[in-house]
Amino acid sequence: MENRFKNALESGEFVVTCEIIPGRGAHEDGQEKEFAEARRIYETGRVHAMSITDNPGGNPALLADTLGKEFLDEGIVPLVHFTCKDRSRNQIIAQLYGLERQGVENLLVMTGDYQVSGWDGRARPVYDLDPVHVSMLCTEMNQGLMVPGRKGYVQEKPTHFFNGAVVNPFKYLEGETIPQYLKMEKKIIGGAKFLINQLGYDSRKMDELIRYRNERGYDTPIIANIFLLTRGAARLMRSGGIAGAYISDELMAQLDEEFKAEDKGKAARIERAAQMIAISKGLGYAGVHIGGFGITAEMFCGILDRAAELEPQWKECYKQVNFGKPGGYYIYEEEKDADGNGTGFNTDKHAPKPEQARSKKVFSKWGISRFAHYWVLTLGKRGNKVLTSRMDSLDNKKGVYRHHGLEHTGKSMMYGCMDCGDCGLEATLYTCPMTQCPKCQRNGPCGGSYDGYCEVFPGGERYCIWYKAYHKAKKSNEMERITTYITPPNKWEYYGSSPWSAYTHRRDNCAGRIPVSLGLETGVPGGIIPETDMLMKVEADVHAKPAQP
Repeated sequence: MENRFKNALESGEFVVTCEIIPGRGAHEDGQEKEFAEARRIYETGRVHAMSITDNPGGNPALLADTLGKEFLDEGIVPLVHFTCKDRSRNQIIAQLYGLERQGVENLLVMTGDYQVSGWDGRARPVYDLDPVHVSMLCTEMNQGLMVPGRKGYVQEKPTHFFNGAVVNPFKYLEGETIPQYLKMEKKIIGGAKFLINQLGYDSRKMDELIRYRNERGYDTPIIANIFLLTRGAARLMRSGGIAGAYISDELMAQLDEEFKAEDKGKAARIERAAQMIAISKGLGYAGVHIGGFGITAEMFCGILDRAAELEPQWKECYKQVNFGKPGGYYIYEEEKDADGNGTGFNTDKHAPKPEQARSKKVFSKWGISRFAHYWVLTLGKRGNKVLTSRMDSLDNKKGVYRHHGLEHTGKSMMYGCMDCGDCGLEATLYTCPMTQCPKCQRNGPCGGSYDGYCEVFPGGERYCIWYKAYHKAKKSNEMERITTYITPPNKWEYYGSSPWSAYTHRRDNCAGRIPVSLGLETGVPGGIIPETDMLMKVEADVHAKPAQP
């Protein structure tokens, strides 16, 4: 079966996808009605793929793979969402095998919403791999995955995944915005073939995303997320019920006013969606991803028809759908009119980065951690040689899985250590990604933080570890600590063993880091840096400046 979605993106055709939410159950009446409408939308001939969500909102639902195969059998091209939240890496590989066998090629890889419900209590979060890792895994599988066999490694037959990823540009703190883009670059480097942005209603941020990609020298197509926003959905987003979505006071007031109409704002929703499609085309997006509740085939076609009418005046639409956060951070400076007033459009000039961390708590234990790491754990330092000798002696005498209570107790008191054995503290600048990030993100933030706080612990309860990492790196003038490598997944074979031993013997994640070049400050296109000794390269970059206590 022809992959219309992939072919259209690769040929430069403006693509259109429409989202369907499978929901709970297997044969529920509401599901059957939703699936029937999805078929009607695809039959209009104006959709390149039907996008199928994977347990959205952190609730269990019909597996996206199952519906994807069902659609494929009916001649409908699926775009299956593939989240990391509920699967170990073995299950991820097994599921990818299954998708390949079924002929499902299009995947949208993402972190996934944190678990909210389950059976007889909340489900246990998994997050064994992150979207960067899964992008890299799909790349390796497409080349023919090397796996251990009885007589050495063997190569499997190549798969045919056309995998994309998600980015959230709708962040309004410097310490949230920049880490989002850095992680986006890692996903591209890992092999993401396309990107879809998180939903938002700020044209200037939509432009920022395209402008950043172009400045960094990537040609990865970006698809704009167009969500038909109801007043109820907006309220849920503002309350944190849908993480990662920003709804301004101005937009909420407009939705309240639109709700007073006889159609409860339906016509206004359609018009706004059409405006956003026109804006997307004008800005250079590769397509649009249309979602929302209760979309019919007639509504879908009406939106596309109206968008075509608005295309010539997309810049006027841009001004109308510009609900950013007052005083929020943008990477690029705003264009000014003759009177010095902002026009709402970006320029190519980078904006200043004056942001200070929200609290001194962001830097908790940072100074002593940095000092100790430099003098004791940096390769080649005298303290590291002493530590290595001590680890050699203990490992030889008592084994790799020897008791290491003193080390674990100290790290537990300092960082809440769970004794994973493959310490990720350095990758996140000394906030444990296993115990302090509910999603265990070692390569950058998920899209759910708000105002610097974690989506699972909002309102000042816990900072996002990547917001903290950014400000630590900025304060110490060491941005290379978050822009120079991709961190591999946790090696669980070392669970319960000494991470100091793993580090000094170069068998932990630090030894397998992939050096890259990320961010606007580097001035060079992103990509993997050829380096025979990757660890030494990263160590040299990260520890170029002596730490102070």
